[in-house]
Order: sequence, then structure tokens, then C-alpha cells
Amino acid sequence: YEGALALLGPERADFIERYKFAIAPATDNRPYFFDFFRWRALPELLALRTQGGAAMLDWSYLILVTTLVQAAILSAVLILLPLWIRRDALGKALHRLRFGLYFLALGLAFLFIEIAFIQRFVLFLGHPFYAVAVVLAGFLAFAGLGSAVAARWAATVGRGSAVRGIALAVGVIAVLAATYLLALPSVFERLLAFPDAAKIAIALLLIAPLALFMGMPFPLGLGHVGARSETFIPWAWGINGCASVLSAILATLLAMHVGFSGVVMIAVVLYLVAPALLANRLTIRTMIPFRS
Repeated sequence: YEGALALLGPERADFIERYKFAIAPATDNRPYFFDFFRWRALPELLALRTQGGAAMLDWSYLILVTTLVQAAILSAVLILLPLWIRRDALGKALHRLRFGLYFLALGLAFLFIEIAFIQRFVLFLGHPFYAVAVVLAGFLAFAGLGSAVAARWAATVGRGSAVRGIALAVGVIAVLAATYLLALPSVFERLLAFPDAAKIAIALLLIAPLALFMGMPFPLGLGHVGARSETFIPWAWGINGCASVLSAILATLLAMHVGFSGVVMIAVVLYLVAPALLANRLTIRTMIPFRS
């Protein structure tokens, strides 16, 4: 009774903040109505586990955290073991660190945006199956197209510099992602009554420009790194793959705390930081994957 009064009264926000469990209403940005876990309640619940405290724990959140830790440990082993085995061939430690962080950032950022967009487009397309199919297909197809034209982009717009081409591409990604965060809710509201086929076409058109530029940093970075040593190339692929696995779990955990808009902004920051991790002036003509 007192809890109901507090929720309906002027002290509602303070009551929600002080409550043992997370009971704030779910939103489109944070649609986790089943997420009640709060870290500050964990010690008390663990102390009461023999008296029923274990049943009050939100195990789904803790399972996600455990899965992330397991994936991070396995990824670290799979990433660091090749470095130790081929430590002479892979060059200086500083270059290994910078290049590794570059491909890690790309893997995380790409999946962060993709997962956030799946959630956003559920509201527009009307069903999670439609959103997953359309968003995944759109990102894979247009990112692949972006990879195909990446060398030409760096050679022309980037004036022969892979790093400059990457920097310009991530600048476009940042602008488009921020624009979509602001504009998509209004766009979806106006087009919600359209037929399903039209909404699928519109969704693909909206995804296309962003995915196109998101497909460029990886092949450009791969060629840039490969020009220093071809031994880096399989290692870079492995790091990017590990990041893709980690990001699927991490994006969900982050969305529970900062919402999907926050996940997209974190991805934008990762993209903007990435070009700084590649710091030399190799031109597009020296990039192994694009050599004719």
C-alpha cells in the first residue's frame, strides 16, 4: 500500500531510485521490462540465499555478465596466443597494440549499431523477425558494397591515404548515426501506416548509406596493416571476429543501463577513435589487398 502511494505521489522518482530492485518503467530505448537487477542489492540477496534470497535474484542479468566474462577470457586467449607464438614476425609491441585495438573497436562498433537498429526497426516493421531479417540483410549487403568501393574511396576522396579515407568514412558514419537517432522516431511515426512491402523498402533505403560507409574502415585498415606485415592480416580477422562475439553480449548489457541510443553513441565514439590508431602515411598503392 505504501509502495503504491509512493509510486503515485510526488516522491515517485525518489522511491524508484531508492528501491531495492530496478522498477523504472520500460521504454522503447530501454525495453527491458524483465530487468529488475541492481548491483547494490547483490550482497544482501546473496546473504539471504539460504532463506529464499537466491530466488529473488535476477539471474538473466548475472548470466549475461558471466557469459561476457567467459567470452572475454576466451577471446583474450585466442588473440594473445598468436601474438606470443609469432611475436617476432608481428613486429613491435606498440604496433600490435594499436592495430589490435583498431580492429577490436571496429568489431564492437559495427555490431553495436546493427543491434541497436534491429531494436529500433522492430517498432517500424511490426515484428522482431522482420526487423532482424531486414536490418541484417541491409547491413550485410550494403557494408559489403562499401568494402568493395573502399579502395576507390581512399584513392579519390582520401587522396591516396588509407587513414584519411578511414577518417572521412567514420566522420560520415558519426553524422548519419546522430541524425538517425534524432530523426528516426519522427520518420517512423509518419510512415507507420504504409504497407509492409513499402516499409521494408524504406528500411533498406535508410540503412543503405550508413551501412555503406560502415563497410569501409575494415578493408582499408586491413590493407594498411597488411602493408606493414602480411602476418597481421589473419590476426586482425581474428580480433574482429572476437569483437563481434563480445559485442552481441555487451550491447545488451549496455542497453539495459544507457539505452540503445547510448549504445549507438558509444559505437560512434569507437569509430571516431579508430583512425587515430593507424598512424603512418602509407598510400593506397602500397596496400596489399588492393594491389593489382
